[in-house]
Amino acid sequence: RPHLGVKCGCNEAFVVTPLPLEDASRGLTRVTDAQGRVGCVESRLLRPVLRGEEVRPWAATSRELILWPHGSDGRPLPTLPPHAARWLAPWRPRLSRRTDLHGCAPWWTVFRTESASSAAPRVVWADLARGPRAVVLPPCDPTVPLNSCYVVLCSAIADAHALAALLNSPVAAAWLDPLAEPARGGYRRYLGWTTALLPVPRDWHRARAILAPLGERAFAGDPPNEHELLAAALRAYGVDRADVAPLLAWKDG
Repeated sequence: RPHLGVKCGCNEAFVVTPLPLEDASRGLTRVTDAQGRVGCVESRLLRPVLRGEEVRPWAATSRELILWPHGSDGRPLPTLPPHAARWLAPWRPRLSRRTDLHGCAPWWTVFRTESASSAAPRVVWADLARGPRAVVLPPCDPTVPLNSCYVVLCSAIADAHALAALLNSPVAAAWLDPLAEPARGGYRRYLGWTTALLPVPRDWHRARAILAPLGERAFAGDPPNEHELLAAALRAYGVDRADVAPLLAWKDG
């Protein structure tokens, strides 16, 4: 079941851009926010962050970081280290008013953190896009997808590569585009429930053996072209091109 990406409340408080720091030996990173405020925070609390608009088929890059005031167990830190506390202090009133706190969680808590776990491989796709586009985050990748992304946690890396290959295929686009909610500029909303309507090949073990090598190739920097993806998807579903020709023609038209 897809998870919505992390909800961190006031993005300007948590999402920052790193700046050069002459002396990094103290374990600090110099950062700036969207309003140009500059400060230093503990480097160990910073993780790469991923927005939906930064997701491309097979790849995602971001210069931003998220201040992650949670421990390795996923729970909010009992106390903030001094530099992080100083950085977040101006936003404390707003962060404290969030209804998700329920009056008991620390005011710096980040919510919906399941999709931030790096314990398992993850497939991430953009909520808003001109077509389905998915990327694989392997285990131990610290990237945190924000809530403009959807995330599926997979049990094995081969499953993740296979699912990404399927979502990036012309077959998935032809199926999902009529279902996705239209938006301006030719964009569509690939919501969790929308993408969940894409049928998964009945024999997943066979489909994984067909699709995963293409995903692995792409992850290594050699992405397959649309013809390869289409042929692999058709084999995975066990159908001929003639069976889906009207669907593909509708998409291309």
